[in-house]
Amino acid sequence: MGHELIIAIETSGRLGSAAIGRGDDFILEIPFSGKMRHGAELFSAIEALLGEAKASAGDIGQVYITAGPGSFTGLRIAVTAAKMLGFAQKAKIIAADTMDVIAENLSGYTQENKKIPDCICTVLDAKKDFFYAAVFDRVDGQWQKCFGTEIVTSEQLLDWLSENGRHDVGLLGEGLVYYSGKFVSPSTSLLNESCWSATAAGLFRVGRRMAAAGLFVDPLTLTPTYLRPPDAIQMRQRRKKP
Repeated sequence: MGHELIIAIETSGRLGSAAIGRGDDFILEIPFSGKMRHGAELFSAIEALLGEAKASAGDIGQVYITAGPGSFTGLRIAVTAAKMLGFAQKAKIIAADTMDVIAENLSGYTQENKKIPDCICTVLDAKKDFFYAAVFDRVDGQWQKCFGTEIVTSEQLLDWLSENGRHDVGLLGEGLVYYSGKFVSPSTSLLNESCWSATAAGLFRVGRRMAAAGLFVDPLTLTPTYLRPPDAIQMRQRRKKP
């Protein structure tokens, strides 16, 4: 297992990417060409990655996906691809939390910046003034989740940070693109926008740790992590009520 070929698929947000590695050795990441190009470019990206690794689909031993929360369509694309590889190639599957993948961006950020926040908060839009959020403390040079992943309002999140003594909080995540103003407080600051989106490279690193812990999932039961049902499903549920 130590030198298996690994494909990482990140399609949870607006900007998608795919990556390849062998064991702990990261080889290459291919970002998609624009926003929401996941379905159009995923399989051509995987083909290009296999070419770079001088390998074929039959060589894939593990596949890592960002399983949510995130874009309903994007998550389904990743889950479908993982199931295909799981059933056809017997590849083992890792389904990572989007928030862990976004937080992984800070492994490089903290090395390049002298000022490191005491904790970070990842934020994604859950619609209708709600947000997916998670908070990570910096412990022995690593980011450890202390809150979430949960659905909250911006006020609830800021209250939690205040009540739990988090006074130096770095914010990141695509939920800030349109709503950063909702999270302004004396204890929060926006991190560089370049680290707001999940990446396949970050997923690869998260996935390697999860694989080492044996946290593989069964392709038969693999589903995206929807903390909140899509609007269409909510509407159907409301119609069913007497």
